[in-house]
Amino acid sequence: MTPWTQWFTNLDDRVISTAILAVVLYVAVRLLEWGAQQGIKDDRRRYTVNKVIRYGALSIFFISVTGIWAQRLQGFLLIMGATGAGLAIALSPVIVSMAGWILIIWTRLYQVGDRVQLGGVMGDVVDIGIIRTTLLEIGNWVDGDQMTGRIVTVTNSAVFKDPCFNYTQGSPFIWDEFMIPIAYGPAWKRAQAAILDTLNGYASETEEAARTAMNNLPGVALVGLPDVRPQAYITLTEHWMACRIRYVVEARVRRTVKHRLQTAVLSRLATENIEIASPALTVVKYPAERTWKEST
Repeated sequence: MTPWTQWFTNLDDRVISTAILAVVLYVAVRLLEWGAQQGIKDDRRRYTVNKVIRYGALSIFFISVTGIWAQRLQGFLLIMGATGAGLAIALSPVIVSMAGWILIIWTRLYQVGDRVQLGGVMGDVVDIGIIRTTLLEIGNWVDGDQMTGRIVTVTNSAVFKDPCFNYTQGSPFIWDEFMIPIAYGPAWKRAQAAILDTLNGYASETEEAARTAMNNLPGVALVGLPDVRPQAYITLTEHWMACRIRYVVEARVRRTVKHRLQTAVLSRLATENIEIASPALTVVKYPAERTWKEST
């Protein structure tokens, strides 16, 4: 019997074996996903486990099918050896992206729901595929870290090439600041005190939650817990005294909180009759008119 005749003779067995394998893996995946649904309460962790289950089942299926349709183990190794080198070169970007996916999942570099800046794109992670990460874009032509409405995909290989900034991992709080220009004069002390007094209401809402979140960050005991209370720093400039206001804020509401604090500070300074500085231009006529009489 020739090799081709033997191959066609065993064709029915291969088809049946492939079908049985597909059914068994499908049932196994459904059972494992049901177990994850029942046993894992955290949505992000359950999402990651489901992804690993599905990709693991697909890998087992393709490897097993290759073994089933290769007539013998020697044939299987021959097929893998012949195609592996070519595929490794042709699909190197895909392989690097798959390695990036393993790194993301294994080290929890970021998870679905995190706000990240990856590959020069900033957004909220809505899906982590084996090849690409999908982001709901924020920023770009929209100021204040607000959504643009665009869906952006970034290959997972970006984690090997570019820094990955995570705004929400470990703690949802980040630091933000804005500047209020105060005119030179004796009122700057009152201005600084009025600003800090205005921020006390906001601090009472966020200080305890921010301190708890910062305490949970890994390694914070080694560097010391940062001060989460609002601060007002004075910097001398050529035109005015720049009062820089620094405070902690949840990353997702940065623009809303900044608007709230700026309007509150401006209202308070107006109440205290403290002048907000601005660039001024003085026009001088030349030659200047004389306003005195020449002596005789």
